[in-house]
Formats: sequence, structure tokens, C-alpha cells
Amino acid sequence: MTQAFSLDVARQLAISNDITTLQFEQLLQHISNDPQLKLFAPDGVCQIDPRNGNLVVYNSARAKRPMTHAATRASSQATDHMAHHVAEKPCPICNGQSADIIDIAEQSEGFTFISKNLYPIFHPIEYIPDELPDYFQHQDPYHQGRASYGFHLLQWTSSIHERDWHNLPLADAIICLRRLAAVEATLLYQPTDFMAQSGKLMEDKQVSGYVSIIKNYGASAGASLVHGHQQIAYSNILPQHFFNNLCFRKRHDRAFSQYMIEENPAELLVKDYGELQLMVPYFMKRPLDMLLIFKDCQKRYLHQLDDDELWQLALGIQQAIRAIMQLMTDMGMEPAFNMIINNGPGCGLYVEFLPKTQMMGGYEQIGLFVCQANPYDNAKTLRAHIAAEDAKTVAIAGSASTD
Repeated sequence: MTQAFSLDVARQLAISNDITTLQFEQLLQHISNDPQLKLFAPDGVCQIDPRNGNLVVYNSARAKRPMTHAATRASSQATDHMAHHVAEKPCPICNGQSADIIDIAEQSEGFTFISKNLYPIFHPIEYIPDELPDYFQHQDPYHQGRASYGFHLLQWTSSIHERDWHNLPLADAIICLRRLAAVEATLLYQPTDFMAQSGKLMEDKQVSGYVSIIKNYGASAGASLVHGHQQIAYSNILPQHFFNNLCFRKRHDRAFSQYMIEENPAELLVKDYGELQLMVPYFMKRPLDMLLIFKDCQKRYLHQLDDDELWQLALGIQQAIRAIMQLMTDMGMEPAFNMIINNGPGCGLYVEFLPKTQMMGGYEQIGLFVCQANPYDNAKTLRAHIAAEDAKTVAIAGSASTD
């Protein structure tokens, strides 16, 4: 039976149906004063690995998160391999146990919504310190760490339990992206000094803080809940991966995305969507790794995209995820991947897909990745899979037009 979160229940839990109509000060107060979030608030401290700049934030309460991936059973139906395995534990979201909701958008069936994260990695702190935004220059002789603060939100892809990017109607996937873009813009352009210090690294001086958007799918990729979702972190901390994008631009006088469009071998192109290219990187670390890159490297955020670009982005995300899920299944693996939306300072907007097709070993931990596939072979396989999907879509459309 299809599980779904009721729209009526969602509206009862909502402090706002549209985040763009909510004053930032109201949102800040709602998050700061939420007694549930205070119970599971992080330590508010970030430590930095001096060898490579890797960041570590601390929140022991996250070990108490409810897990619906912990007890799963495999589906016996071959046709169900493109869906999550059915969870034996009840889904807290479908049971109406979501935290306060700040954004709701109806879809063709069901709705997508954005809520607070009850187990945040970032939370507001009482005193905002005057710290250098470049954490490599941060002076910390006593190793006390630097402050970390902000918000941690969740976007639920659909209120319908079985729906996620791979099986959403394309129009509904576009709605998800539009709401992510609205949250991104609302947070980055908020009018207070809550994130004033972190704005010094930005090319746009009006932008405050950093918004990072990631997706974990599958237990081995770090997803604790089966119900499909994206995580949204708004913080004074620029993740190392994103900081690397900024450093790349400063070193090479061009964005990493522009570099890949110009330099990645043509044989590794999976599909050209017009404004974007889906490719296997020449430095592929794991089988089926992919990048979905905007050709216009001046586009650095979701909220800068027009309708046509959002349509192409949604289609590219869906096709990449469907290919990963099908091909991992064909390889006898449980589908699992991380999706990272790379935005921010110095960045040309791109999406990274990191399937869990190999385990991390000791060599990988020291930065020496041993990949059990060839990028050119993978690109050929992915091209064939997506071309077959496109041909099927055209055939269905042609059949419908003749009826």
C-alpha cells in the first residue's frame, strides 16, 4: 500500500507555506527557540585537519536519530528494483512526525515540502564571533576550534513514500528544484548580520553565508531514512569541497566547471542537454561517477536559473540517478549514492553523482583511489542506457500522438 503524508497534516505543522513570504527574523527565532532542536543541538564547534583543511563539526545527539534503513528487506519482485526496499520500521514522515514545516508546494500527485531537521549539524548560537572567513588563516593556537552555526533543513522530495527523483514526473521534479532555489535565495540574501562575517569570501558582497545541498540515497551512502529527501545546510562554514572550487578558480582563472567542459575528453560525454553536459570525469574515482555541468560558468546558484535551465537540470538529475540505480542493480548491488549540488563562491554550478559502487579502503583514506572500472567503458555504458531511455520516451510520445 502506498504511504503518503497528508497535506492537511502538513499544513497544521507549517509555520509557513512559502518560505519567500517568511521574514528571516521570524525563521531565525523559530529555529533558535525550538525546544526539540535545542535538545539535539550541535556543539557549535568546528575543528580543522591542518593537513588538508577537512572540517569536522560535532553533534553526539545525531546518534539518536530514528533509522528506517537499519531494518530493510529485499523486494522479491524484479520490477521493484528501481524503488527503495520496503522498510520494516514505520516511516516517521508518513506518520506525520515531521518537524515544523517552512515550505509546501503541491505536485501533480502529493506535494514536496521543506522542514527543520530535528538533528541539526548547524544551529544558531548566542554570540557570533568575529572570525576570519578563510579558515586556513584562522588563528587557533589552543586548538579550541572555530565557531560553526546556521540552520539545517530537509526537503522531502514527495509526500508519497515511494516517490523520489528516479520516479517523479518531470514536472514535479522541476517543482522540487524551484523550491530549493527559493530557499537558497532566501537564505543567501537575508537582510540581517547573522552571517555577515562569512560573506567576505564571496564575489557578491550582498551574499551572506553558504548554502550546501546534498542527497544521500541508501544506507551505505549515509541515508538514515528511506523516505526520499535532500539536506540543506546554511552555515558560516564553507565545506572543504566547495572551498576547493574557490581555490581552483583563483589558481586557474577559470571555474572548475569551465575547465571540465573544455578539457574533459569528448569520449567521456554521456549526454549534452543544451545548457548542460552530463559526463564521466577523466579522474573517475569509482564506477559510475558523473558530473552534470552548466556550460555557463557565470551561473553559480540554483536561483539564477531560468525555466529552460531548470527543466534541463531536472531531466539530467533524473536520468543520471535512474542510470545509477539500474546499473548498480545489474551489478548485483543495492543502489546507493550521494548527490552534491556544487554552488557558491568561485563555482560554476554543477551536480556531482557519487555512487557507492566500491567500499573505501585504507589507500583511499590516504588519497590513493583504486578504481575497479575504466572511465571510457563507463561512459559508453551510461550513454547506451540513457539513449535507450530517450528512444523509449520518443516511442511512447509518438504512440500517444497517433491515438
